[in-house]
Amino acid sequence: MGVRSRKKARNKSRYRIASKRRKASAQKKLNPVINCSAVKSAWDSSKPASTNVSNMGLVYNLNKIGLSEKKSTRETLLPGKSKKKEQRISKTAVQQLEEEASKEAQLEKPGVRLTNAQVVYATTMLDKYGDDYKAMARDPSNYFQDTWKQIRKKIKLFTDNPKYFTPYIKRRGLLDQQQGTKDS
Repeated sequence: MGVRSRKKARNKSRYRIASKRRKASAQKKLNPVINCSAVKSAWDSSKPASTNVSNMGLVYNLNKIGLSEKKSTRETLLPGKSKKKEQRISKTAVQQLEEEASKEAQLEKPGVRLTNAQVVYATTMLDKYGDDYKAMARDPSNYFQDTWKQIRKKIKLFTDNPKYFTPYIKRRGLLDQQQGTKDS
């Protein structure tokens, strides 16, 4: 028995495998995995995704929105009249999404992670020269021979990250002065 005949025999026993795979992938598209609790509670698996999203007060296809019309955004987002239950669900789902988004915005973003060497380099340069980047470029401790623009980028990374910059300001005693001016 040759390789071809074995392949034929193997394929004959796998009747309708491809169609079952297609059906399973179509089912996954109809009922996607939803991680958001607000959307998950308002989702109706018997309806298509576009209907579910529009019932929640969200937009499924941005290309089909007519924002040039003088309708309010609420009217454009909720076309037609829907049932009271669906409107109640949509309002709670939208409110929950807005609350989650505001909570995430309030959380402090970590920023770029810097190595200890980068932090020491930035602090020593700031202590010695302040904002004079051209003098930093001429400093003998500039081992990598960075240009003043490269040094400016490195120090900006350091100052933009509160995880590293806040302790530096506290050590220098500048944070207490800034807080005193904000309070009064």
